[in-house]
Amino acid sequence: KLKAGSGFDAVLEDAFAAKMPVEGKVTAERKGGFTVQVSQSEAFCPFSQIDARGIRKEPAEYIGQSFTFRITEYAEEGRNIVLSRRVLLDEESEKKRAELKVSLAEGDILSGKVVKLQPYGAFVDLGGLEGMVHISEISWQRNVAIEELLKEGDQVSVKVLKLEWAENEEERDRIALSIKQAEQNPWETITEDENLQEGKKVTAKVSRLSSFGAFIELKPGIEGLAHISRLGSEKRIEHPSEVL
Repeated sequence: KLKAGSGFDAVLEDAFAAKMPVEGKVTAERKGGFTVQVSQSEAFCPFSQIDARGIRKEPAEYIGQSFTFRITEYAEEGRNIVLSRRVLLDEESEKKRAELKVSLAEGDILSGKVVKLQPYGAFVDLGGLEGMVHISEISWQRNVAIEELLKEGDQVSVKVLKLEWAENEEERDRIALSIKQAEQNPWETITEDENLQEGKKVTAKVSRLSSFGAFIELKPGIEGLAHISRLGSEKRIEHPSEVL
């Protein structure tokens, strides 16, 4: 890796030929991309090559930042230099993918970082590869908004449910993960909870209503059913919504 310094410009062509990484600082936005200062030389990095595939940020977020690039074009004795950061990120991602492909197995429990939330689930970075936790696999609790349980940047433990490795560039790796299955099922310890024994009086939250009764959350992941026949203390009711 070549760092900016005295005599750096003299070896840019060698760095291009050897495909050696170079350091540069993004100084300005220009048509089609960014101006990048590499020692005493100005280079160009297209918008599509400033970050990893699928990453979308405002151009202003890159200004003033220093990154490692590869020179993809060197012409006119250094007056025309084109850079790519994405190619290095892709190579690093592929290296990590190869390592995970050998070491990762269904049933493994590992740590990851939440990088994106969607209405249907959360994407978790496993250290170079992303897996998806479907919303049904986030928590043992029901009817809870995903934003109430997770936020981007959270470190979480996940269990690998399914692995499907892409066989070509047109396909994508598919890694199905579960956060709740990396934890103990709360129903497995219900008999040990003194507050959940027959005859105990507890305060709890109504989580769902149906025509035949009300589902009540006694603790995260544990729901009980209050049948409609047990909801009207003095009169017969037609639907739980009349009292709850």
